[in-house]
Amino acid sequence: MRIAVFADAHGHAEALDAVLAAADDAEVDALWSLGDMIGGGPDPAHVVRATRARCAVALLGNHDYAATGSVEPSRLGDATRSLELAREQLGEDDLAWMRGRRPAARREGVQCWHGGPRNPVWEFVTPSNAAACLDAQRSDLGLVGHTHLAAAFTPGRRRVRIAVDEPLDLGHGKWLLNPGAVGAPVPPRTGWFGALDAEAAAGAFWLELDLEARTATWRRAPYDPRPARERARALGLDDA
Repeated sequence: MRIAVFADAHGHAEALDAVLAAADDAEVDALWSLGDMIGGGPDPAHVVRATRARCAVALLGNHDYAATGSVEPSRLGDATRSLELAREQLGEDDLAWMRGRRPAARREGVQCWHGGPRNPVWEFVTPSNAAACLDAQRSDLGLVGHTHLAAAFTPGRRRVRIAVDEPLDLGHGKWLLNPGAVGAPVPPRTGWFGALDAEAAAGAFWLELDLEARTATWRRAPYDPRPARERARALGLDDA
């Protein structure tokens, strides 16, 4: 079984559509979303509805919880305006579906979290805590999002090299993998949309996970960030 795994679309239609098209071209068997469908970008309804229609696994992230009213939006700082936009765009049916989602799931023997094994909503899995997270993980394979950084962690190795389009052999070991982000390929340093402009040509991240071959291959799907930036400015999001 081959699965397209992605995370952190953050309301960016073109970025998500590029990933979905690439996954279709790869003829994967299923799509899994690790959450944060909204927050930051101008297209929350598009991303929520596409995720709902296409994904066999659809987790809720911290921004998603804020849009449903389960988390105080002020906890997310500059994302407040984009969360207001999400509540304006999303219908009651959308919100009811979101409230039925969880931040964690287990499918095909793979554990999935938006954040991490110890806190599925808020934990950031990084090299400094990866060993503890792997200890908390019960299955051989785990998937996380939230950090926006493509990464692979396995016991006994602090750094694992990630090379786009080069399969990583998972062998019989225990692994915790992050596909990277769809909506902001790297954590923004000079502003959210500035990061999109810099990274979109290389492409939104997603992960092709082959459960039979036991390989993980990071992919990137290029897209044009300008339409999203223009819509964001018109909606007062700029770098929200």
